[in-house]
Amino acid sequence: MPHRRFSFAAALLAVALLGACASNGDSASTTSTKQGLAATSSTVAEPLTASFRGVTASTIKVGILILDDVCLKPFVDNTRGDEKKIAQAEIDDINANGGVLGRKIVPDYKKYCPIPGRQPDPLTLCTQLTDDDQVFAVLGVFIDFSGDGQKCLTHDKSTIHIGHELNQFMIDASTPGLLLTTDTTKEGVAQVAVNLAAKEGLLKDKVVGTLGDQDSAPKIIDKIVVPALKKVGTTVGSRATLSITGTDTTQAQAQLSGFIENWKSQKVNAVFMSGNLVSAKQFVEKIKAELPGVLFLTDTSSASSQAQDEVVALKGTGKTNPYEGMLSADGQSANDRWAHQNTLLQHCIDVYQKATGETVLGPSEVKKDKDGKRIEVYTGVTDFCGELTMFKMIAERAGGRLTNDSWIAAVNSYGPIQLVPTNYASLCTGKYAADDAARLVSFDSTIGAKGDWKPITEIGDASNGACKKKL
Repeated sequence: MPHRRFSFAAALLAVALLGACASNGDSASTTSTKQGLAATSSTVAEPLTASFRGVTASTIKVGILILDDVCLKPFVDNTRGDEKKIAQAEIDDINANGGVLGRKIVPDYKKYCPIPGRQPDPLTLCTQLTDDDQVFAVLGVFIDFSGDGQKCLTHDKSTIHIGHELNQFMIDASTPGLLLTTDTTKEGVAQVAVNLAAKEGLLKDKVVGTLGDQDSAPKIIDKIVVPALKKVGTTVGSRATLSITGTDTTQAQAQLSGFIENWKSQKVNAVFMSGNLVSAKQFVEKIKAELPGVLFLTDTSSASSQAQDEVVALKGTGKTNPYEGMLSADGQSANDRWAHQNTLLQHCIDVYQKATGETVLGPSEVKKDKDGKRIEVYTGVTDFCGELTMFKMIAERAGGRLTNDSWIAAVNSYGPIQLVPTNYASLCTGKYAADDAARLVSFDSTIGAKGDWKPITEIGDASNGACKKKL
């Protein structure tokens, strides 16, 4: 059940610490056609017409979001390679092999800097892609932790978006079936992490304090984490909410000092951290210094990037990594996924290598650029190919008359789906975060050069049959 399993999460954290759209008038038809579990000859035979905004008889216009590596460079230790080149290679392969039921994908690339205050901001991007460029769908990493950008696309502008780093509240605010991810949500990770930790006996005799920011505290801590902890019989300490809105975290540090004193009086010996912001090392180090034996749990598996930074920073000092033993729920690690590639991922890699003549190196093989940044092309290939493959599968299920309505009908009736980044996935009415793979993991700084998640339980399907096959 990986939320985001890639080292790109470091960019999200660094950027986050720096920091109403009108309707487009398109109305979807009230009639939809139920499709089978794969594209069929009858689906292909359906006449292709200019059925919707961004869709013609021969093309589908799709917005592709590209992160500006130059603006991110001061804040991250990795890049995802040439994202436009990666996406174009995968699009060319789809188009050369029949496209989407005969229609070719026409990409509309938008490069942006995800740092608050930079232009184009999320709402500007939304209106550019929808009102100005008239795309049918938007794929890629769209960073707006408030959810306003995602809502603008998938609710106000009635546009499909397949993205990453999504919360359930973002999905709930969208038109059902238009906001999707190949990953899971933080809410899903939180629920599974608590359940698995309790099942393994790791919460026995624990008093668990909770830590969130102004967004995650009411939406995840209160609604998911605390009820889950109480349900498994764990004593819950007080909730700490940090106000984090920019690079100056002086106020948040002062708030945390007061919360730590409360936790001491409550004998808190475990802390559940919700979100990228509060799992930053400046806060983790502070808590660990005051509560040395505390057990950390988190709903963001990308917290491992912060833990890995600490491995590097503490090398040779003899000091213990404050993230050591931190628990989360995750699916395959990047190294596992690379060692045991499924058929779709193998195809994605082959496509890029054939198109560019470059070898895609795995997580343990990557090299650094002239600025010392890890060139993690494997992340970009997995992400873009994953998004495009999901888009193609659903659009083909929707049939020749491609509209929002036929897309939503296809999503709601899909059931199990094979995806690039995971072997357990499903979509159906009310379930729009596809990844179902889950296991309990613990951060171990001795794995590899920078540490990684160590499996505590085997990977399983965490969906509990939420999306059974529908014929």
